[in-house]
Order: sequence, then C-alpha cells, then structure tokens
Amino acid sequence: MDAWVVVHVMNRILEAAPIVPFASACLRRQHIPYRFRLVFYYVAAKVVLFPMDTISRISIRNNIYLFHLSTVLMVVLLAGTYQRLLPAGRVQQIIRLCIGVFLVVALLDATFFNGLLTDVNSYAQALGCTILVTLAIIHVVYLTRSSPFELEKQPEFFFSVGILVYCSCSVVTYGAINVIYSADYDVATTIRLDTLLSSPDTFLAAVQMGLFAWMFRFFPISVPARRALPRWLHYSSWEQRPYRMLGQPLTAFRSAVSYPQPSPAAQP
Repeated sequence: MDAWVVVHVMNRILEAAPIVPFASACLRRQHIPYRFRLVFYYVAAKVVLFPMDTISRISIRNNIYLFHLSTVLMVVLLAGTYQRLLPAGRVQQIIRLCIGVFLVVALLDATFFNGLLTDVNSYAQALGCTILVTLAIIHVVYLTRSSPFELEKQPEFFFSVGILVYCSCSVVTYGAINVIYSADYDVATTIRLDTLLSSPDTFLAAVQMGLFAWMFRFFPISVPARRALPRWLHYSSWEQRPYRMLGQPLTAFRSAVSYPQPSPAAQP
C-alpha cells in the first residue's frame, strides 16, 4: 500500500478519537460537575462533526467550513470552562473580552480573510489557540499554588494538559496548511502536503481526547457497570436454551415420570 494512503487512513481513524471521551462522559453524564459540562458539550460536538466531515468530503468535496465551526466551538466552550474553573475576579472579565474579540476575528476570517469555503481559518485558529494556551498556563500555575502535590488527582489538571498538548502545535499546523493552499501547487501535491502537515495536528488532537477521557474517569458512573453495556450484551437478557434429551425438552420427561411418595408408615 502507498505510504500516502497509509497516512491518510491513519488520519481518518484518529479523527474518530472524540468517540472515546464521549462514551466515557455519557456513562457519567449525571455526575459531571457544572464546571466540566462545557467540555462534555464540546466532545459531543466533535462526535457530530466527524460524520459531517466525511459526508462533506464525499458530497461537496469541501470540508473547510467545518474548520471554522470547530474552532468557534473549541474556543467558546473551552474558554468558558476556564471561566468556571478559575477564581472569580478580573480574570473572568478578561476571558469574556477575549471570547468577544475572538468571535469578531472568526467572523472576519470566514468572510474576508480566508473565506468560509476557500481556506482554513488560520487567523481565528491562531488567536483562539493562543487564548486557550494562555488560560491553560494560568490555570496550571493556579493549581500548583493551591495543591502542588496532588495534581494527578485533579481532573482539571488533565484538562489543561490536553489544551497545552493540542493548541500549542495547532497554530503552526493551520498556518502551514494555509500557506500551502495559497501557493500554486498542483492538486496532487497540495493534497499530499496537506495530509503530511495535518498528521501531527490529528495525532495531538487524539491525544487531547485521550486526556479528556482520563479526566472524565474521575467522576462516578451514573449507572451500574452491568447496565452500562448495551442490552444485547447483557447475559441476563439472553434466552436460555432448554436442555434436550432424545430430541425433546427435558421438562417433558420430568412431567411424564412420577416418583412414588413413601407412605407415612414406612417412615422411621
């Protein structure tokens, strides 16, 4: 198999990574705290965008508009999560201001700078990832000051690590892809370069989703473990096959055979 085909297939497989934290969060959806609800909504949105991306590739041969939508959801929901995690004060006002500025840049990026169906939203992605990385650093510093020796026991720590893992590299990847699409390469070269440069971004996005799944693991399951599986996997719901002897159910032989009961006089 061609190496480019292998890379393309691996990218498509890694794009399904949001299914893992979504499944983990669904089992705990009743016990997810208010502070992490927006993370659950973000993961659910990524699960919905995954089949939309496949359909757009096949039907209209264009999935660039999903990059714009995904960036808006990522920044608004994850920055809103930091607004709930960080202590109240001036930081809350700064986060709201940053979200407002980002939405303006995202709108301009989709209309004037790159276009909704023309190029990826490198400007909005760069600004959004910069905001999230800054908030992640502030949050990690806040955690190290409050409880420096118990970071591995705090779900919000894994949330910030996931933000740092993905967003710190996504700015470079989106910028490089935007340059490639703006150049005068032929279609085959553009597709190969896009596949090659998007591989680290896709891999780190899958790592981020793995960290989010680890974060949801800290919350208790809403249903018993046996009921968490689909009904068709429950052993108790399987229909037990009757035992047969000579081609007939064993119960027929039991009803046909009568055992004599001992008389009261024969009993000692």
